[in-house]
Amino acid sequence: MTRRHDSVMLGLLEKEVIAVPTELLVKNERTSAQTAPETSNQDDELRAWARRHVERVHRLKRDVAVFLLGMGAMTAAWVLVEWSDNGAFERFSGGNNHGDWEPWILYVALVWGFFVALDALKVHFDRPTTQAEIDRQIERLRSRE
Repeated sequence: MTRRHDSVMLGLLEKEVIAVPTELLVKNERTSAQTAPETSNQDDELRAWARRHVERVHRLKRDVAVFLLGMGAMTAAWVLVEWSDNGAFERFSGGNNHGDWEPWILYVALVWGFFVALDALKVHFDRPTTQAEIDRQIERLRSRE
């Protein structure tokens, strides 16, 4: 039991990573002239925002593709059902007259398309907040007091 515990602890110790600053690296008994570029907090925030934005764009592209494929399949099913029930298309109607086609597919397309359009607007107008916008907002709030 202790031998297994020791081997597990040894395995954990072997996987430990130690970060060494580049100033301490020695080449021909001289310190390295180049230092590692430091990433600022603002760069990290911008990178995180960019990653989220790219993910939103990918999700929007997927949603548009699903919308187009789904509407194509539902439209084909709608045409087959309406054709078999009412014969050739004459007019849209809610009644049960011969030749009247129920336009339920339009309602589905409008509602589904509305939500895809909302996603597209969110992606289009999504942008990181700049320091100038924050400063303007602070000044606006101070002027109210």
